[in-house]
Amino acid sequence: MSFDNVFDTFGAFGETPIFFFCDHATATIPREYHALGLDERYLRTHIAHDIGAKDLTLSLAATFKARAICSDFSRLLVDPNRSMDRADHIPEVSDGIEVPGNKGLSATDREERITRFFEPYHLALAEEIDAARRAFDDPLLVSVHSFTPRLHVAHEDRPWHLGVLWAHDEPTARGFIKAAGVHAPHLRVGDNEPYDARGFNYTVDRHIKPLGARHLTLEVRQDLLQDETSAQDMSRLLAAAIGDLMERETV
Repeated sequence: MSFDNVFDTFGAFGETPIFFFCDHATATIPREYHALGLDERYLRTHIAHDIGAKDLTLSLAATFKARAICSDFSRLLVDPNRSMDRADHIPEVSDGIEVPGNKGLSATDREERITRFFEPYHLALAEEIDAARRAFDDPLLVSVHSFTPRLHVAHEDRPWHLGVLWAHDEPTARGFIKAAGVHAPHLRVGDNEPYDARGFNYTVDRHIKPLGARHLTLEVRQDLLQDETSAQDMSRLLAAAIGDLMERETV
């Protein structure tokens, strides 16, 4: 399988030193995997992809006239943001939903998923990051995700509209949180919520931590990204905060 089947790239490196990527952009599962034995309705939910994250990524990239890469396979096949030693790398159960096509996989089956989807995406992402760093002295690398308002297995709603995850670049995260408070004061922003990147953020840990590069990991609640229009609305708020952050850092 060619790399083009597991990711899509958009835009070009423009004048703004920024690059976007989206690990969980689509729910695509090739026909031969028979939807992993799941009812199709589950492939429209958060267990299969980050709802609205691709639209948000592309809207942000368009705003900044920037380059972006998005995965084009479901996280249920193999999760590009989970390390290979984790049970949810190829999940047998996701948020309480059993995934029949992932049960009892042989070592050969697992390696096939990694070779066909996981590694080609990461190789492509590494090339894009290298290109961004050739194009700019110190680009801001932005990872875009979305999260469900409430997990099936949880008893409480997630109150945050937006989360900023950080482990290796706390100053940039803090700067963005401050800028978001100015440009979108009505949004409740989570600090390492709803997940703590100090626990895991595989893609950033693999590609960005070794470089010591500036980066942001953004999580937006999925009910705020229900369609392209709402994604564009959120994009305008985030872009204003990102632009403010970048101006402050260049002063």
